[in-house]
Amino acid sequence: MSKINNKIAAFIFFLTLAVLFGLAIKTSFDMVKETQTPKISGFLIQFENGTTEQEVETILGNYNMTLNYSIDCNADNGGYKYYIKVNKDEVQEIEENGLRKDENWTDSGFLVITKGDYIIYPVTEQAIHDKNFLALMETNNLQVKTFVWCLVSYRGNSRDDILGTNCITQKDAVRIKNELGMSEKVWIVMPEYIEW
Repeated sequence: MSKINNKIAAFIFFLTLAVLFGLAIKTSFDMVKETQTPKISGFLIQFENGTTEQEVETILGNYNMTLNYSIDCNADNGGYKYYIKVNKDEVQEIEENGLRKDENWTDSGFLVITKGDYIIYPVTEQAIHDKNFLALMETNNLQVKTFVWCLVSYRGNSRDDILGTNCITQKDAVRIKNELGMSEKVWIVMPEYIEW
């Protein structure tokens, strides 16, 4: 009888070890998974021409941004600064008149934005100094406008800020991006990812 009790005790002991070992592996896997999940430290948002910082604050205040954030509306994204806004009904005619003929005016690789009844074409710096482009704008009663780029940052300005502490999850970022994209004044929302 004692041999059977010893075997049962040994079996229970090894079963307990196996369960604890399994839990330890799962916990360490979850920790690795958590630390390798992309984190978003903010957003680079492109707003319509003339949008003020106060309007940006009001727009962002209408959404659950998850964490406190700071705003820099003088952000230089290194990309396009100018755009034209064309009514969808007039796009074909304007393109036939030459809008997309000169690749130095608009970049086909850059995102053309559809917003309501309008198509937003990013325009190069070179285009706004080109007399043929300006003539095309005048002929079609179009104006070149300037994007307002704002950096919304969850991270503080302190160098002591630990990488990844003031970040949101990718799931929250997708929700925020989709919600902000519904605003008439918001053209593009780009999450700022932290690389692990």
